[in-house]
This record gives sequence, structure tokens and C-alpha cells, in this order.
Amino acid sequence: MPQAFFDWIGSTDKQSPQNLQRRRDTTLRLAQITDIHLPGEVELASRLRDLISTKESIGELTHELSAISNEFGHQYRSSRQLYHNLLKKALVGLHRLGVDHLAITGDLVHCGLAAEFLDIRAALEVTDWWGEDKLTVVPGNHDRFNLYEKVKAERMESFFPVVNPREPNLKILPSGIVLLEIDSNRDPVDDRHHLEQWLPNTVGRIYPEVIEFIEENRQKVEGMRLVTLIHHHISSDWYPRRASTLGGLMEPADGVDELLEALELIDPYSIILHGHKHDVMDVDYTYRTFKVGCPGGFAESLRLNLIDFNTHGEAVMTQVQLRV
Repeated sequence: MPQAFFDWIGSTDKQSPQNLQRRRDTTLRLAQITDIHLPGEVELASRLRDLISTKESIGELTHELSAISNEFGHQYRSSRQLYHNLLKKALVGLHRLGVDHLAITGDLVHCGLAAEFLDIRAALEVTDWWGEDKLTVVPGNHDRFNLYEKVKAERMESFFPVVNPREPNLKILPSGIVLLEIDSNRDPVDDRHHLEQWLPNTVGRIYPEVIEFIEENRQKVEGMRLVTLIHHHISSDWYPRRASTLGGLMEPADGVDELLEALELIDPYSIILHGHKHDVMDVDYTYRTFKVGCPGGFAESLRLNLIDFNTHGEAVMTQVQLRV
């Protein structure tokens, strides 16, 4: 039974019973999980060695300190296997919920290193979520982490089929549902933010090429229900204003207004699924005319969103939490 894996938290349909069974009129059930931040081995020895090197400049020392802080800041750093098992339990549970397609809206891994990507890909494969017909992933800032750029490493594209900041993608699913995949990270070569030295890609960006792509492909998806997958958040009125928001840190992605205007021309009541902010968004949250979903950082909240589409194109969002 699904209840053996998850607890019901809330739903946009206030008349439905509080259970997790797939609805009778559902033609496609989509699940969203975000900000998994699967941790790898902490490389303390190498970090300390780099830190005390006399060749380091002040900027490079700050870079190393940020890397050390990032690695030790993970909630499950000292119990990696437990966290791996929790993730696999959630992935198996999604099959019991009758989920047709899984969307992960960024930050699959914590440091953007190959071992982490291999671990999470293995978890998806062993739980039968691997394959473009079952899985869609967009990159998060940790997946493209510049804190580790001195370490020669393969990019996320070596492990997952993902879009890049200037080239989005449309994926048409059964039942007239289309996923718009956007990489909201800044171009690391041509458009590095001034905060890159300490907080890589904390402030995302939607590039003009993304808007042009949407406009060029508008007729192709006309009449379909649109679901936009993006990592960086699009609004700021749903989470507490903490110190991290001062000075523009953790603010919505640049270019969001232009993105929303382009999406309105396709489906003004479409759904936007994102992550980045680890605060749990209320299941009833809307921004302008858009239904928006962010179940919070999985490592902290262990929450996911389920979106049920029916034959009339109507959508019901339900938030669930993994039982531990």
C-alpha cells in the first residue's frame, strides 16, 4: 500500500479523501522531487592540504573554505548510506503510487562530482526510474558547482541527458502533457556572477535564447497542458526573509518576468515546478495565474509533489512525505 511509504500532507482538491491512491480519472501522474543533494565522500585531507598551501591567494583560500563548509554542511554527511536508503525507498514508493513520470528539478548531487552522479544514477536505475520516457532532470546549481572547478571532473552531461542554459527542450508526454526543461544556471564562461567565488549560481538567470525557443515552438504545443521544470525559484513571497536574502542572495532568477510572459501565451494556467529554496511551499500556492510547486529540499523535508492530470486537462497537486 502507498501509505506504507508516504504520508499525505495536503492537496489542491479539498473535496478528495486524504489518501494517496491514484485518482480514477487520472490519465497521467507526474511526481516532482527536488534538491536531493546526494552527498559523496568528504575529501577533508585534500581540502586541508589545499587550504594550507602557500601558493594560494586570498581568493583561492576563500574558495577552499567555501568548499569545506559546503561538504560538512550536509545533514546526512555522516550517514550517507542511510540517506541513500531513504532515497531508494522514496523512488520505489513512487511506483506503488502509480507514478508515470518522475521530474527532478535540480541539485541531484551536493558537490557536482562524478562519484555522486554515479551514485544517484545507480539509485534511479536499480529502482527502475532510468530512461527518458520515465525521467526528466534539469540541472541545479550544485550539479554545476564551480566550487570544485579546480578538480578535473566530467560535467553532468556525462551522466544525465540534460539541457544547458541557452538551449531548453520540450518533451511531450502521453495525454497531452508537455514538459519544458530549462537550465536556469548562469553560463560559467560568458556570464559569471560576482558571487561565483563563494556561492556559485546562487542567483539564476533565464537567457533570451530560452524566451526565443518558447516563442518559436509555441504552435507545436498549442492546446497541451504545459509543465515548466526549472531549478531556481521564480518568486519570493512564500518563504521567510532570512539573512541569505540580504544583498540579493537567494533571490528569484533574473529574467523571470520575461519567462512568465512567454509561458502565458502557451498556457496561462500552466504549472511551474522548481527547487533551489529548501523551504516547503504550500500546496495551494499560485503566482499570478500559475500553479507553482516546490516541496522543499528532500534532505531536510523528505517531501515530494504528485500532479494528477485528467481527461479534461485539469490538474490536482498533492504533497506527500516519506515515512521514516
